[in-house]
Amino acid sequence: MTEPLKPRIDFTGQLEQSPHEAFKTAQTFSGPQADNFAPVLADEPMVE
Repeated sequence: MTEPLKPRIDFTGQLEQSPHEAFKTAQTFSGPQADNFAPVLADEPMVE
């Protein structure tokens, strides 16, 4: 047999808005930072 329908919920109050997500800003690398930067390695090895 099928499950009974759930009762309807009426919303009478104000809806709460979710806070906006804070996005990370772009980052530029200086010389030493760029030398130490290690990107995520891919699962498959790269072909040269």
